[in-house]
Amino acid sequence: MASDQQKQILQYLLYKPLVSLKDLEKIYAAAYERQGRGEEIRDLVRSLNDLLKPAQLGIKSRLCEDNNEEYFALINMIESEAAKHTSEFSPAEFELFKWVLKEIVSSESGSVSSIDCINQSSYIQKLTKTDAQKALDKFLASQWLNEREGEVSLTVRALLELEPLLKKLDEDLQNCKICSKLAVKKVACPDCGAKFHRYCISKLKLKCPACHRVWRSLEEESTPSQMSLSQTLSQTSNPSTSQVPNRRNGGIRRGRSHMESDDSE
Repeated sequence: MASDQQKQILQYLLYKPLVSLKDLEKIYAAAYERQGRGEEIRDLVRSLNDLLKPAQLGIKSRLCEDNNEEYFALINMIESEAAKHTSEFSPAEFELFKWVLKEIVSSESGSVSSIDCINQSSYIQKLTKTDAQKALDKFLASQWLNEREGEVSLTVRALLELEPLLKKLDEDLQNCKICSKLAVKKVACPDCGAKFHRYCISKLKLKCPACHRVWRSLEEESTPSQMSLSQTLSQTSNPSTSQVPNRRNGGIRRGRSHMESDDSE
């Protein structure tokens, strides 16, 4: 049976779908009236997971691809049920949500312009640009997505709970070769093409564990195809082989009045 302190922490996790390690330490301190660090937090999570197992729920954690901070999320452990957490969305909103997810995981940057998200409403029935603006706000408020400087990316909650869906949307999506966690915002080895989180390869002093090449910098990384650095530079300089991005708005932040004025189009 759960203690009063465990119930208090579980109630908070049910209320807030994504909690940073720092916030979890504060919740622990408030519930137990003492500081909790390191192994005490791990022990707490293990004990809560034992209580949640019959309900097929679990608390999982991973590092955020944006800030390298650890976050915790209470998620459904049944893959077929996980996506039902998005049932709060209308059919049109969910169609937009899936488009946003696919654009994010298939992009080299692991993000999509918020302007592009709004403009996608032109291709979805019964979804105006004002509706798309509201839907994007809903995705952000539910902590499925994060927005920074006009670019929308996945939160830890989405990475943890929607991984099966994300891999269906992009079959080329790979796990980091170091931590074995899904890598959406990633860099690739210039020689062998292995994929890594930036913070993971940085811990190894930029030495690829697959082919043992030492990179000069994090910027020395290949395109998603497995090419050598010289091939990549050659193709970049050759207009006939280089790819021209068909989207990106370089950090333009979305403007509510601008978006709403286009609804009549």
